[in-house]
Amino acid sequence: MKTNPVAELVIRSAVVRSPDLGFILTCDPKLEADEIEHTIVFKWKAGVFSQGKAKFSAHSCCIIEDPEYGVLMISAPGIYSVETRSGVTVGNVFRDSKPPRKKRRFGDIRSVSEIAGKAHAVGLEGMAYRLDALTNWTRIDDGLPQSFDIEAVDGISASEICAVGFRGELWHFNGRAWTNRETPTNAILTTVKYAGDGMVYAGGHGGVLIRGTENKWKVVEHEDTTDDIWDLEWFEGKLYVSTMSGVYWLDGESLEPVDFGANSPKTTYQLTAAKGVLWSVGRSDVVSFDGKKWTRIV
Repeated sequence: MKTNPVAELVIRSAVVRSPDLGFILTCDPKLEADEIEHTIVFKWKAGVFSQGKAKFSAHSCCIIEDPEYGVLMISAPGIYSVETRSGVTVGNVFRDSKPPRKKRRFGDIRSVSEIAGKAHAVGLEGMAYRLDALTNWTRIDDGLPQSFDIEAVDGISASEICAVGFRGELWHFNGRAWTNRETPTNAILTTVKYAGDGMVYAGGHGGVLIRGTENKWKVVEHEDTTDDIWDLEWFEGKLYVSTMSGVYWLDGESLEPVDFGANSPKTTYQLTAAKGVLWSVGRSDVVSFDGKKWTRIV
């Protein structure tokens, strides 16, 4: 049996590139307990792991194509790194962003997502940034209120983006301005996904799941879980939904538990997909789905 390289570590996040390539962010719980900033990064390629380290605590990551192909990871205080074929670039999103703010905002970066090939980072107090050069983030949050604590962002182009967060708030960005869209919930929304069926889905606390387009949103009236929904992913014609106690797929108005077969993970939390592959990522598990069978990565 192959040795599990993350057996003594805690998985923070992961991103998959293809059926035989992905990246996993982990930390050492002993170092974390001592408040030592660090990230242990694993590149998984066709079953072989290679390891790297960073001196900041990255909690979210994505793969980008623009301005260069690379893997980006970011921490709550805004420290980020991008590894490309030309090397590793390190910076701070708050320091490396423009235009300058008229009024300072405070808070953490909550997540980073790839939209149209570019990294988009969002955070508390209505903060939103787009990476336009390896050392330059463009601030795109003019018009977002400071009261909007953003948890997640997704989109399909520079002019079709949604951000979600506390109090059931959802804001739409058309590339020029943000518009507040009324939703049928006041639950904290933790994840949002543009799906292949033409709908946008958002999930959050208490098992709430909503879907809609533009300014028409409705609750998916499932009665299958009240666990907090932490991530959504679209894969091969289905919406997948992850909580910390399991993964589901949406069948009409119902959430059907995923059958992992012999490779059922003990922990679940996040989802990440690319062409031909879906990963379920938990505190101590990463399992991969090819549309037919689940296999264990770690």
